[in-house]
Amino acid sequence: MIVDHKENSAACANRAIIKIVVGAFILLTALCGYDFQVSHMYELTFISNFSCGLLLLSDGAVSLIGNKPLPAGLYQFVLPCILTVFCCLFFKLFGWHDFNFSGMFFFLHGINPPLVLAMFLFATRLELTDKKDYVKRIFISPAMVMAYLLFDYIRFLITGNLVYGLVSAESLTFVKAAAIGLVYYGSMAFMSYGLLDLKLYIQKKTEKIYANKSR
Repeated sequence: MIVDHKENSAACANRAIIKIVVGAFILLTALCGYDFQVSHMYELTFISNFSCGLLLLSDGAVSLIGNKPLPAGLYQFVLPCILTVFCCLFFKLFGWHDFNFSGMFFFLHGINPPLVLAMFLFATRLELTDKKDYVKRIFISPAMVMAYLLFDYIRFLITGNLVYGLVSAESLTFVKAAAIGLVYYGSMAFMSYGLLDLKLYIQKKTEKIYANKSR
């Protein structure tokens, strides 16, 4: 049992170091991509990447120093944000919108989102108390990205411009904005449901493998 404990401690330390490295990398790409200037840091691309990088770096540091990681549920708030940014890849491929993929934005849009998803799926431990907790997580997870959409709409009312311009500003009424928000929230909740089940499945399989090795 002592050997198993040491192996588990070593594995936890390794995961913490990986989180620190990946988190620092994501933070660096976000800051360099925006040239360390705040003029455009209100964009979801920056906010999502910076939030994910900061979360990974903090989680890794806390795990390494305090031997206890941050709640894995925190990742469920930032994932809808950065995976929304990842969808820019498909908008670019199909010619629906010309997002920037040059320089550091190649990482911000195309590389960092899958990295964060991989960290959530394979380098965290998610604990659920009961079925109510399971359902609550699904419907609360889109909170951060929905708050950003609300910010974008308020900014539109003040400036007349949307951050990314995916919707025609001239035709954006309150009813249309509300409808888009509801559809988007439903999509994010459904995605959160899928990611939660995938996470729990991978976690169960991983723990089974470790249990078999320790016998």
